[in-house]
Amino acid sequence: VLLRCIAPMLTLVSIVHAYTLAPRCAAPRMVATTTSSPTLRPDIAAELGNEPTAGMTDEAALLAQNAFVIPPDELIALAKAFTAAQLAGTADGSNGGADWFAPDFRFVAPVVGPFDKSEFVDSLKSFDLKTAFPSMSSNYHHWRVCPFEPNRVWYSVKYIGSNDGPVLGQPATFKKVESPVQAHSITFNERGEVAKFTIGYVLDKETGNTGGLGGVFGLFYAIGYALPFPEAQPYKPSPLYGALMGANRFIQDQFKANPSFKSATQTVLTTL
Repeated sequence: VLLRCIAPMLTLVSIVHAYTLAPRCAAPRMVATTTSSPTLRPDIAAELGNEPTAGMTDEAALLAQNAFVIPPDELIALAKAFTAAQLAGTADGSNGGADWFAPDFRFVAPVVGPFDKSEFVDSLKSFDLKTAFPSMSSNYHHWRVCPFEPNRVWYSVKYIGSNDGPVLGQPATFKKVESPVQAHSITFNERGEVAKFTIGYVLDKETGNTGGLGGVFGLFYAIGYALPFPEAQPYKPSPLYGALMGANRFIQDQFKANPSFKSATQTVLTTL
């Protein structure tokens, strides 16, 4: 009985945002003005020019409304300069560089942190990634200022390289690494100091060879040196959730065949 109640609830919760935010009536059609690629299926090509009529953010207006003391172009330049300082090993003020870190600095990753400055800097040094992956390219791209947090710069990375040096006390494997694209961000205060740094948020876990993992956990997994705890391993659903997701087709078929069952499930959800 418990499983029959939980299964449809989890299924509905997983998709509820897509439907609760959708317009309740068909959006008015717009005339397509874009020239289509010759490879497009005709009926899909006919849809070109249609855009959502609700839920679209006017980014320029929002940035103007939430204006930060440092303008967007300068914030992006600061983000790139901070990244260059990290690569050079000078971001903490060592080797003649500027100390980029705010007194209240926080480093946050999906399952790591928050760390303060000393924890973050010491953690980086303990892994010595430059030695382990000397030819690694981060492939930085898509730098942009967040319209909702106008002191925050988002950008993307995709690590590509190979393990050509010793790592974690182990010999080089010479295995190639290709990570999924990951979202990183740098949040600045009014002095241009870094108040928050986030990394490793994977955009598509099915790409690359890191088991869907971001950050250093993904790098180590790809070369066969995965760290020995669940957070550093590819995601696996719990037995209960796995069973429920495996039964998703059956649940959806029951919804179609038994409208009363769907209605009862919705009633349960709205009274929780």
